[in-house]
Amino acid sequence: MTTNIFSILNTAKLGLQSQQLAIEVTGNNVANVQTEGYSRQTVTLEPNTPRTFGLGQIGTGVRATGIARSFDQFLFNQILGENQSLGNFSIRRDVFENLEILLNESEGLSLNNELNHFFGALSDLANNPTGFSERTNAIAAGASLSQTFNKLGNALTEERLNLDRKVDDEVTQINSLLTEIVRLNESIPSSNLTGFSANDLSDQRDQLVKELSKKLDATLISSGDGKINLTLADGTPLVLGDQAFTLSTQGSSNNGGLKDIFIQDPSGTPVNITNTIQGGEMRGLLDMRDTEVANALDKLDRLAASIVTEINRVHQEGLGLDGTTGNDFFTALPVTIAADSANSGGSDITIINASATTTSTDKFRLNFTAANQFEVINRTTGQNVTGSPVTFTVGTPVNVDGFAITINTAPSGAGDVFDFSTSAGAASSLSVSTTLLADSQKLAAGLNSTGDGDNALALAGLQTRGVFSGLGFASGSGSATFDDFYSGLINSVGNGARSAQTLAQQQESISLQLDIRRESVSGVSIDEEMINLIKFQQAFQASARMISIVDEMFDILQNQI
Repeated sequence: MTTNIFSILNTAKLGLQSQQLAIEVTGNNVANVQTEGYSRQTVTLEPNTPRTFGLGQIGTGVRATGIARSFDQFLFNQILGENQSLGNFSIRRDVFENLEILLNESEGLSLNNELNHFFGALSDLANNPTGFSERTNAIAAGASLSQTFNKLGNALTEERLNLDRKVDDEVTQINSLLTEIVRLNESIPSSNLTGFSANDLSDQRDQLVKELSKKLDATLISSGDGKINLTLADGTPLVLGDQAFTLSTQGSSNNGGLKDIFIQDPSGTPVNITNTIQGGEMRGLLDMRDTEVANALDKLDRLAASIVTEINRVHQEGLGLDGTTGNDFFTALPVTIAADSANSGGSDITIINASATTTSTDKFRLNFTAANQFEVINRTTGQNVTGSPVTFTVGTPVNVDGFAITINTAPSGAGDVFDFSTSAGAASSLSVSTTLLADSQKLAAGLNSTGDGDNALALAGLQTRGVFSGLGFASGSGSATFDDFYSGLINSVGNGARSAQTLAQQQESISLQLDIRRESVSGVSIDEEMINLIKFQQAFQASARMISIVDEMFDILQNQI
């Protein structure tokens, strides 16, 4: 039998080194107990290569083969998926809360109160149609109503612009995250190849991916070489190894100059992904900007336009104290036209409001179905206004629902599209006619005579007249009044806010549960680390004691020589 006292010394030395490393890793865990995204690390210990002697093999101690981080890839992927929903719902909740503040009927300016005040002033005018103060009050009430519409319209428009600015900010932040992820993609494999574990770098990259998932529907795919790939849910690449595909924004002429989002494909060509993005804060911003806030503004515009149309219709039938008739109470609504950016570029149209007191305030779309034909769709109700395509002659007006449509230049074929309406921007631009502001005698309170008050009574009666059928304008045959329509807008925003609040709370709860599960797997427990520290300390002391014993053995051998 052959033993080796130096082998015992080497075994003790390896024990000292291994336990010292374990203590160092434990200390690092304790130091990072509050570090977000940090994964607990442990030293992987294995028996050292045994040596062979006469009786067989005997161990030669322990060796550290690596430092592993506690990490559950499946759980991390779940967190990424839920983060997308959390980012989306959080944005929706925050924006709906802003909308509720803007449209708050209990504080500040109240549109319902202004409507009541306006129609009340008209009712007072009906009782005393020749009274100077009643006339002045009616015009002032109309101006106050206009200012309230202006304020709300401008506030909703500004909200859309703010969301558009946030889209730009999000793109900047996303690009920064993608660049950092690529940098770590380059560093992590290099660290692994040199024999060093890249646990801290991997934690940093995972934290960046987690932040990215809150902004986009990012899907993580491991490449097997220490790098990761990231794509959108539809497979559009964001990161492929060492290459990041950065995002950019560009104003859309089809959306009032608000930004669309583009990404460079592998060939460097910009691709519009505005509708491709399915989750995260970016989806929430786009949906709120282009759907929820846009719908609220559209309804407010159509309410304002409908008030102008109906009030002017009745007012034009009456007589002012000076005997004039046919005057507008509110400034007449122009027709706004927007050409689709995909148009061939050769077509050109002109549309005027040929019947300002009866023309619908809904939103419309003109589609060229052929080089000499078009159809008109009511975008508010979805109805085809023209039924079958209308054949036109260039330069000759065609009357459709009160709109005089003139094709100045025909397209080369089918496909060109133009959106038009009298209500776009109506809330922000609503104003009392300058004619009335200059001369209150032109306020048409009379109907059969200048002082009978019958027309003022008809104007006041518009408050209870059905003007809307569903979402569409339906003067005289509608079931909803101005008040009803605005209450519907308020209720719609309120319901959206409650739904967004509930969904955000539910998602926060889900994300919290997943974070707790992650902490149980990857988080640092001070109690557990303290136990490990005592265990490693005792092992270190035992190895040190073994060296002392070997030293004593050397002394004995030396004394016997």
